[in-house]
Amino acid sequence: MNSTTDGLVQLWNEWEIQLVVLLSFILQIFLFFTGRIRRCNINMLLRLIIWLAYVGADMVAVYALGLISQNVQSVNISSVGFSRSSNQLAFFWVPFLLIHLGGQDTMTAFSIKDNNLWLRHLLNLCIQVFLALYAFWKSTGRHNLQLLAPAILMFHTGIIRYGERTWALKCGSRNGLRETSWQLPKLNVEVDKGSYIDTICYVLQSILCVHDLFSGRTISQMKERQVFRFQGDRPLEQVPKLLEIELAMMSDDLYTKAMVLQTRSGIILRFISHVFMIAAFVLFLIASNKH
Repeated sequence: MNSTTDGLVQLWNEWEIQLVVLLSFILQIFLFFTGRIRRCNINMLLRLIIWLAYVGADMVAVYALGLISQNVQSVNISSVGFSRSSNQLAFFWVPFLLIHLGGQDTMTAFSIKDNNLWLRHLLNLCIQVFLALYAFWKSTGRHNLQLLAPAILMFHTGIIRYGERTWALKCGSRNGLRETSWQLPKLNVEVDKGSYIDTICYVLQSILCVHDLFSGRTISQMKERQVFRFQGDRPLEQVPKLLEIELAMMSDDLYTKAMVLQTRSGIILRFISHVFMIAAFVLFLIASNKH
C-alpha cells in the first residue's frame, strides 16, 4: 500500500507542472468558446460553470507560475532524475501562462463589478509579471540564446496581453465609460430610411450616448455635452432592433476587449504581439531543428 502511494506521489511530482499548465490551457479554450454563449443563454447551471472557469483560470495560472518558480531550481539536482526532463522547457511555459492571465478576447470580465475593480487587477498584473520574471530569470541560465530568444518574445507578448485585459477592465468601468473620448466618424452613407444598414449606422453614431447612460449620466448632462441628439423620427418597428444591437455592442464593450481594439494604440499593441508570436514560433522551429 505504501509503495503504491509513494509511486502515485512520485508520478504526480513528475507531471504536476505539465498537468497544471494543461488545465490552464483547457480553461482558456473553454472561456474562448463560451464567452459569446453567455450573452444569449440564461441557463443558471451554464453561467455557474462559466463563472467557475473564469475564476479558476486565473487561480490555476497563478498556481502554475508559483509551481514553476518553486521547482525550477531542482532541475540541476542530480538526485531527482525526472527534474531535467520534466522541467526542461518550464521557462518556455512562463510567458504562455502570462498570456493565459491576459484572458480571452471574448471574456475579460464576468460582471460589471470586475470592471470597477480594475485597480486590483492592475496590482495583480504587477505582482504576476514580477513573479514570472523571477521564474524566467531562475530558469534561463542553462539555455542557449537560440531557445531564449523565442521565449523572450513570448514573454513580451504575455505582458502585452495581460496589459490589454487590465486596460479593457478600466475602459469598461463606470469611470472609464465616463471618460470615453473616442468619437466615431459621422457616416455619410446614402441608405434607405428604416433599412437594416440605416439601423447599423444609427447605432454606431449613438453608441457614445449609450456609454453615458451606462455610466450614470443624466439626460441633461448628455445634452450639455452635445454628444447625442435624440431623434423621434425613427420607425417604431425599428426600436427593438436598435435596442438589440446597442445592448450587444455594450455587452462587447463591458465584457470583452472590444474597446481596447477600437483604439489606435490597442491595434498597434495587438499587431506587435502577433508579430512577436510569429517570430517566436519561427525561431523555436529553427532551434528545434538544430537540436
